[in-house]
Amino acid sequence: MEATSPRKIPARTGFWRLQVADREPGNLDAQIKELFSMVSSDLGVWQILTQRFRADIFCGFFMNETNEGGSLERDTLEAMAQRRITLEFDIYGPSSD
Repeated sequence: MEATSPRKIPARTGFWRLQVADREPGNLDAQIKELFSMVSSDLGVWQILTQRFRADIFCGFFMNETNEGGSLERDTLEAMAQRRITLEFDIYGPSSD
């Protein structure tokens, strides 16, 4: 009997993952701008993509103190809104050691 190769079935889900370097001190605004420098700035392309797929930016915050913060510039927020990108957070407080 002849061996057959496995049938390839396209995945129903998947993702593209882009990552930027950590910043000390943190600078989420600069990191998002760096992400945007890696992809198309054509809003027509983004419209097509976000009609078919979900787009988000995920951020993990690892806090050293109990009351830290940051901000996003208006142009960064506008760029995310124009591209219909959701911003997601996981926030981790300082350890109690």
